[in-house]
Amino acid sequence: MDTYVPFCGAPPIPAELWSRWTLDPYLLSGLALAGLAGFVLLKDKARFGLAWGLVGLLFVSPLCAASIALFSARVGQHILLTLVAAPILAAALPRMRLPALPCAILFAVLFWVWHAPGPYQATLESDLGYWSMHLSLFGSATLLFAAMRARPHMALGAAALTGAQLTVYASMLTLAPVAWHDWHLATTLNYGLTALADQQLAGALMWVAGGALFLTSIASLALRFFKETPPGPTPAQTR
Repeated sequence: MDTYVPFCGAPPIPAELWSRWTLDPYLLSGLALAGLAGFVLLKDKARFGLAWGLVGLLFVSPLCAASIALFSARVGQHILLTLVAAPILAAALPRMRLPALPCAILFAVLFWVWHAPGPYQATLESDLGYWSMHLSLFGSATLLFAAMRARPHMALGAAALTGAQLTVYASMLTLAPVAWHDWHLATTLNYGLTALADQQLAGALMWVAGGALFLTSIASLALRFFKETPPGPTPAQTR
């Protein structure tokens, strides 16, 4: 029976990392077809192109291979996917009046489930698991930011929930006394890290970089809200 090789390949050693581009024909075809559809259907082609270009880099560049060896690289990939590419794509979509809080709950559930030991291990054992993780995280994050963008005045609860759950997850990663994922007990050693140190690095990335990126997105939504809110009457107009 053949041993399954993760989608991005076997865990790379540092010396070969920068040569590990993922040029899978199905991946490249899927990215190209989705990109073509986006350019045909969406009016905001600049934002869509920026978002989809970043998505492509996240799965074609050596970061994809690094995410097989280092949990911190996988978390970094997810930070860029859900907190950078997703809000840019959401800004390119037509306005969708979705309820923000249920979208935030969906994103939180998926984020916690996919980073739990069992489901995370499943992403390393089948292509179905791998793509189920990334498509559901990216899709739910895009819906969340689209919902908050459409109704920023009603997004406070969703923003608070998302910020809180990301902070709690980051703190648990950073402060956990043991590594959560057995897969990385061996894959991190070539990088001079224990699995626990790699996990702590992942937590720090989520705590600092993830928190800063999420606050930037919320600040952008707040600025948009104030720009779109018509000014109230002046004292002279109320007399």
